[in-house]
Amino acid sequence: MKISKTIRITYLLTLLIALLSCASKQHIVTEEEPIITQPKLLFLNFEITKLNDIKSVSLINQIKTDGKLKGHTSEESKGDIGDLEYLILDKDLNQLEKHYIKNPLKKVIEFINDSGNFEKKLLDLDRSEFSLRLQLKSKAEYIVINEITSEGITKLNTTKIE
Repeated sequence: MKISKTIRITYLLTLLIALLSCASKQHIVTEEEPIITQPKLLFLNFEITKLNDIKSVSLINQIKTDGKLKGHTSEESKGDIGDLEYLILDKDLNQLEKHYIKNPLKKVIEFINDSGNFEKKLLDLDRSEFSLRLQLKSKAEYIVINEITSEGITKLNTTKIE
């Protein structure tokens, strides 16, 4: 009887070791891996015009492409009167980011005068083009361009990101 128990225990241990050694060593993945999307750049080209001291901004074109902005753009705390601010908004018109652009209708040119010295001259233009280059966020839906005036903020353009 004792030999028969020893044989049974040996047989069961051998069976158990055989089963464990044949078990799969691969791990089963139950979670789906997240889809990694390429970062996108958005280029927006605008035209600003001034007619009788009333400014208007119109979209020329927008280009969306794969890429990432080099360097980090620092957000200024506040623009000056006459400068433009642009807001990046989500679908519910909540502000995601705010940035400032120097007044595109005021251009400073440098030239050499008759005596051979550098001079700067400020030109006040009636029409100009400007571009925005942005790292496109997944939630971004709109770009709003405002002018900073002495009375406050004046909305000039709202563009839907396509």
